[in-house]
Amino acid sequence: MGAIFLVGGAAALTRFSRRDGVRAGVGPVLTSQQYAQLEQVADVMIPATDTPGAIAAGVPAFLRQLLTDWASDRTRAEVLGVLDSIERQAWSKFGAAFVELPAPRRTEIVRIVDEESIAARDAAYSRFKYLVLVGYYQSEIGATHELRYELVPGAWRSCLPLTEVGRASAV
Repeated sequence: MGAIFLVGGAAALTRFSRRDGVRAGVGPVLTSQQYAQLEQVADVMIPATDTPGAIAAGVPAFLRQLLTDWASDRTRAEVLGVLDSIERQAWSKFGAAFVELPAPRRTEIVRIVDEESIAARDAAYSRFKYLVLVGYYQSEIGATHELRYELVPGAWRSCLPLTEVGRASAV
């Protein structure tokens, strides 16, 4: 999968419209409810601030297409497991579905799941977060709005404050 990203194959995946991903002869990988939850989880992880967030970058569509076309059955199960754990936490803590919660409560749920998963060294959750970041930084928005691209970045200075340069540079 990493080789595809290196040659820019992921860039095309950010252009897909919202629809249920369907594997040939298998059916939808994500239901409409799971896709809506994925959108909200990605939005909590990378919200829109002074730069566009995960939804504007097409991260949910990227992940759906990745699960549909390239992910192994194990990876699909892991992503669905992460979404299920977030949903269970929402019902347990607030008695409602994750997508029905107001934004501050969604953030709280993701924070709780994040802390628990990191403490437990949950590899599936770590991979899920990695895929969200890959989807974001492989998008045009992530590469051009969040990161700053300079064709020739200038003289090499090994150590300088980030405030002096603004944002990290895209490679």
